[in-house]
Amino acid sequence: MEPILSARNLTKRYGRVTALDNCDFDLMPGEILGVIGDNGAGKSSLIKALSGAIIPDAGEVFLDGQKINFTSPIDARNAGVE
Repeated sequence: MEPILSARNLTKRYGRVTALDNCDFDLMPGEILGVIGDNGAGKSSLIKALSGAIIPDAGEVFLDGQKINFTSPIDARNAGVE
């Protein structure tokens, strides 16, 4: 089974702070996934990168195996990602 939503090597920096450092993510069909971690671990940055709210500095996001480049949450929502 292939992931419905995945990310490879996502990196996001805010000045000198690295919020995401080569982060990988897979969401399988029918799966319910919780993202947990300490403050500053990059949870919000990951979700924002997956949903088009921020553009990662590096890495790729895939929806149904196709590379996507959401430029806004509206793009993501139109593709079924909220």
